[in-house]
Amino acid sequence: MSRVASYIDGFNLYHGIDALGRPDLKWLNLRKVCESYMQKQDTLVSVMYFTALMKWNPEKAKRHAAYISALEATGVEVVLSKFQKNNKHCNAFNRWCDFYEEKQTDVAFAVNVMSDAHAGIADRILLLTADSDQIPLVQQVREKCPTISVEIVAPPGRIKHARELCKVASRYDELSAGRLGTCLFPRNVINDSGHVVARCPADYVPA
Repeated sequence: MSRVASYIDGFNLYHGIDALGRPDLKWLNLRKVCESYMQKQDTLVSVMYFTALMKWNPEKAKRHAAYISALEATGVEVVLSKFQKNNKHCNAFNRWCDFYEEKQTDVAFAVNVMSDAHAGIADRILLLTADSDQIPLVQQVREKCPTISVEIVAPPGRIKHARELCKVASRYDELSAGRLGTCLFPRNVINDSGHVVARCPADYVPA
């Protein structure tokens, strides 16, 4: 029997799904995704989702907040970072424009994985990301905690960008649209008390 801990790079996953042109797949039950990689005797000890709210875009922020509520209702721990606004020169329009850059997410991801690995909370660690910046993390966990299996689950269409990351992992796989389609939330997400805590945004309802 293995204890499994999972860590999800929220924006890496979002952009992979977005590229599929299937908005309905964004209403994704991450706990179910992680469970789909478990053996019958395994125990899922934690699921952590790392993200940041686009507060300057009310519609996107509203959808994202609903999604976070759905995740939390299923026991997913959400770790929020932030965006920082920077004024940079835009070559496309030959002018200075405001750009928003995600801050702290990658560091929070790595710190939590490394801390949990040293604490020995899991025998298998699933990293749902294709970010090559996490190569040193994977190398360190495998070196310092050699009994832990560190497994990469690349977002759809992104494994080609994660070849070096996959090389240092214990094993790897790529999420498919088919697997995602079997791991969606119902339209209304209900908590343990029987209350609706999140409703699927209209943009994510299948046509």
